[in-house]
Amino acid sequence: MKNKDKKTTISIGGIKLQMEESPKNKENKHKKFFLAILNKLISIQERTDKVFGEYGINLLMYEDLYFQIIEDFVYEYYGNPAAEVMFWHVNGAKIENNDEEQYIQDKDTGKRYKAKTPLQVYNVCKKLKLFKK
Repeated sequence: MKNKDKKTTISIGGIKLQMEESPKNKENKHKKFFLAILNKLISIQERTDKVFGEYGINLLMYEDLYFQIIEDFVYEYYGNPAAEVMFWHVNGAKIENNDEEQYIQDKDTGKRYKAKTPLQVYNVCKKLKLFKK
């Protein structure tokens, strides 16, 4: 997560006040942004699959450059480990009937963490400290 210590100075009735965003608020914004991005990526993938499945129209050539740009931004903002997990989740790790295969495994401890929903993906990334600092 990007740590930008933003302090805002305002003047009220001749008194200057300096405000700083709380760490809890920063974390909530980070979480909401991550979930919004991941959910939108999932929606785009589902829509692409639906158009191909129902109409036989392959949008890959059209969408490819857009996805490359989006991927570059996600990798830059979140770092490689978290971005890899996000795209793993978007690109087919969401197997509807098999909970066994929907986990992220900690390389150090070997422990498996359930990662079926975007919120679970976020929580695992946070727990394993996969976000870019």
